[in-house]
Amino acid sequence: MTTRRVLGAVLVFVAAGLAVAATFLTAYSVQVVVSGRTLRFEATSWVVERDDFREVLMLAPLEFGEPVVGAALVMALAAVLAFRVPAFRVGSLLGAGLLAGAAWSAVGRVQGLVGELEGIESPVPIAVEQGDGVTMLIVAAGVGVISAVLHQELPRRVGGDDDVEGGDGVVIHQIDDDGDDAETPPYGYPVIVEPKGG
Repeated sequence: MTTRRVLGAVLVFVAAGLAVAATFLTAYSVQVVVSGRTLRFEATSWVVERDDFREVLMLAPLEFGEPVVGAALVMALAAVLAFRVPAFRVGSLLGAGLLAGAAWSAVGRVQGLVGELEGIESPVPIAVEQGDGVTMLIVAAGVGVISAVLHQELPRRVGGDDDVEGGDGVVIHQIDDDGDDAETPPYGYPVIVEPKGG
């Protein structure tokens, strides 16, 4: 196993850990200041951490925890099982794709929420912030995609400068004139050549 693939496997675990940790951080928060009093809503990808609005605003967690944990498990299992069966490296690509999709969905949900709250006619400004959970999920998805690519076995180069020292990529094989024909393997069918004029 090459150093590149080992580094890829280690980074797969790092991405999986970051992704799971991201689900427990604040995904987004909404804040309103009314008569000098600050009302705040905070949610992770699993639960509501704080809700000062008491259901005046219908807000909920982003609920991307399950797909993120599923993607992290697929990536981690693929990294472990790939040491025994190299074909399992594809699992790290699948997990990274699922993780990137979850990050894309989470960012889209936060932007959609900003648009919805901007459309509400409110006498006070409503501030929506993307939390550290979504930011860490984006980082985890980026690391996951890079690590999954590093973890794959790329096709080997055939020919080229690595095969011949100081060569320009061309390899020429020459057979001695006085060698016997047994050195050259036969190709195709033998052709009988008759002399001309006979």
